[in-house]
Amino acid sequence: MENTFHIRRAVPRDADAIAKMAAQAASEEGGVSALEADRIKAHAFGANALFEAWVAQKRANAPLIGHAIITKSYDVRRASPSLVLCELFVAPEHRRGGLARKMMSAVARRARDLGARELAITTGVENGVAQRFFAAVGAHPRQAAVFMMSADGIEWLAAESQ
Repeated sequence: MENTFHIRRAVPRDADAIAKMAAQAASEEGGVSALEADRIKAHAFGANALFEAWVAQKRANAPLIGHAIITKSYDVRRASPSLVLCELFVAPEHRRGGLARKMMSAVARRARDLGARELAITTGVENGVAQRFFAAVGAHPRQAAVFMMSADGIEWLAAESQ
């Protein structure tokens, strides 16, 4: 029997469960998540939402067992929207049952609905399980130089123009 899951866009009342899953995801990779419920409520909902969260349940009104967090972007060269999958998490007891693939299908539908021509996926460099999964659903690794600027760097550079 195939597992059935209910996947939907998150609503504010999901923030606590999403924060707990984000903490668990970070912990599994040896990190810590700053994605707390208050930040989720402030940044994932409303007209100026900075990200979208999609959640999974065994059935409607059941506890959350997974989430996908995406941000919208824009591909200047292709002149089209793009999406970035920032996090895909499935509770350990629900892994290897097809839920992650179903969540990726929901993310792909969202990308298609937005007119995206590309879906970027981020994962840890050492997360071989995730890398194999994303390859299995049709994603291809792309080498790129990614530069990150810390909050201190942002402050320093912003002050330069004053």
